[in-house]
Amino acid sequence: MTNLRPQLAQHLRQRLDAFSEGFRHNLALLGPPGSGKTFQLQQLMTPKSSVLIVYCPLFRESASSFLRRFLCAIVQAAGPLEGDAAAGRMADVPEGPARTPAEFSLELLLQRAEPRLPKTVAAIRNIEPLLGRRLYGEAFSRALDTIPVLVQECARPCVLMLDEFLFLEELGLVHAFHELGKRVMTWPKTLFILSSSSVHRAKTILRERLQLLFGQFELLTLDLVDADQAAGWIRQELRGIRGAKAMSPFLIQWLGGYPWYLTVFLRRLRELGTLGQRTEVTEALFLQTAWDLLGSAGGTLHQWCSSRVDDLSHGRLGARALEALIQIACGARTMTDLGKRIGRGGLSETLQLLVERDLAQRNGTCWMVPDPVLRCWVSTMLLAQRSHAHPDGADIRHRVEENLRARWADWMRTTQLSFPDQVTALFGKFCDDTVSLDSKTGRLPKFQTIATHPLDPAAEAVYLVAEGQGKRWCASVQATPIGEAAIAEFDAFCRAQNPKPSRKVVVGRTGLEENARLLAKAANMWVWEGEDLNVLMGLYGQV
Repeated sequence: MTNLRPQLAQHLRQRLDAFSEGFRHNLALLGPPGSGKTFQLQQLMTPKSSVLIVYCPLFRESASSFLRRFLCAIVQAAGPLEGDAAAGRMADVPEGPARTPAEFSLELLLQRAEPRLPKTVAAIRNIEPLLGRRLYGEAFSRALDTIPVLVQECARPCVLMLDEFLFLEELGLVHAFHELGKRVMTWPKTLFILSSSSVHRAKTILRERLQLLFGQFELLTLDLVDADQAAGWIRQELRGIRGAKAMSPFLIQWLGGYPWYLTVFLRRLRELGTLGQRTEVTEALFLQTAWDLLGSAGGTLHQWCSSRVDDLSHGRLGARALEALIQIACGARTMTDLGKRIGRGGLSETLQLLVERDLAQRNGTCWMVPDPVLRCWVSTMLLAQRSHAHPDGADIRHRVEENLRARWADWMRTTQLSFPDQVTALFGKFCDDTVSLDSKTGRLPKFQTIATHPLDPAAEAVYLVAEGQGKRWCASVQATPIGEAAIAEFDAFCRAQNPKPSRKVVVGRTGLEENARLLAKAANMWVWEGEDLNVLMGLYGQV
């Protein structure tokens, strides 16, 4: 499968190679469900003789089930055992009741591993009585302690990967993060790589319970996929269907942070094209695909979105949180807007609940639903369900299709503009919102006039001078990479202004060279690059 984040994959591989040479820097891979965290971890599991790799994904299951799979993963990290081809790798499959596959596979693995790993096997056998007595917290602590035994027996350092590690808390393992944190600090020969789909909670846990003196984690957040890689992959998936090349930039802009969404959408699009013997991507085919997945009650994405909000509705603030979520998805950006629509009573607590559930995010004073599929579903399907006791199916479908048509029309209008024109239009939409970009927090004033000063048409470069509310902003906008000379020229332009600008902004579609970025920071310039622009365009309706 094509890796849509080659730079991230390269960084992870470099960290793993550095660890095998004695340098340890623990990693935390954070991103929403479907963003490709598991895929990136599995790419690291290619055989590497210099290190042991213990990989264990976590699910909603019993503590006993997880612990048996975890112990299997520890044994399997030592490499192939005699008879593995016949036994298979069963540690990745949760088991049922009675004589479970995990019990069977663990015993089978222990029998085969004992001649080669007698100390590790003995340590694991001492844990089995704890499982029988349901002392799962103690069993987890002992299971962790078998890893140094394995490291010693194999004479190799170990990489421990816990995929969706926050499930440790839901499994009811007493003091799981405390026990894990102690080992993060004291095990120099173990590299910890954790992943989580609950970005807010994961950062809280890492900051409060695992961010110890000698075990700090490098946080890697999965953002948009590599556009070139994704475009090639989409064309490959839709080969034989005309129009795939033209549609791929829109799909990447809409679903680019979620490879799973892209995979599901392309699969259904291809199926419908085959069933209808269609050889071209049309609006009708696109809308039918979206409805089958997102609007139909049996659609994969419909069920996924529904599951994300179902748990929310059962809590004390559930009904109010759903109303707030709907209003944010429908365009209410600030607490003032939300207060006007649903009332201010308990609003802060309600919004905090949405943040903790990773359903909404706050940027400065602005609120948004970051997941584009969930935002579409909430503003159409959930809104209709909450507004009408018996919503009309045809009306709901019309709402979904109109939402997608509007998204497509906005994208078409935006892409037909040059990059400087896109940024100029963006400046024209600012309305005194406070946002956090480039590690800075600032207010985006409402401008009355925006003047452009063209520079280099080939580079799509202009200066903007925006004025409003007694403030003047100067911005350097350039589509091609920005170097030191461009920053120096922009600084000279700003010094020549009268009155002096209250804010200097550098906007680059393809980013800044490293020295240019340092020079801009030294000149107190606000730098907006790819992810910052995506946030702004999301807030102001340009994606």
